[in-house]
Amino acid sequence: MKKQIATKKGKGAKNLPNPYLKKLGARVKALRVKKGYTSGEKFALDHGFSRVQYGRWETGKNLTFLSIVQMIGAFDITVKEFFSEGFD
Repeated sequence: MKKQIATKKGKGAKNLPNPYLKKLGARVKALRVKKGYTSGEKFALDHGFSRVQYGRWETGKNLTFLSIVQMIGAFDITVKEFFSEGFD
């Protein structure tokens, strides 16, 4: 049975995190750690991202396609590689 995803804020969907955004955030964090960074702040500064914005990305907040593309460039991987783990 597949999970239903709330797409609109309404009764029952209030303040529920989107599971795909949480997965994106977890993937971003995993890639940062794989690059050898224990600190999200250090990774953000080294790659020209705002540390506050990068922190939001790791928690699955405020992620846009453009921000994902920027991160993929910082991780030096392809889009296919980015989505190859954690999105089954």
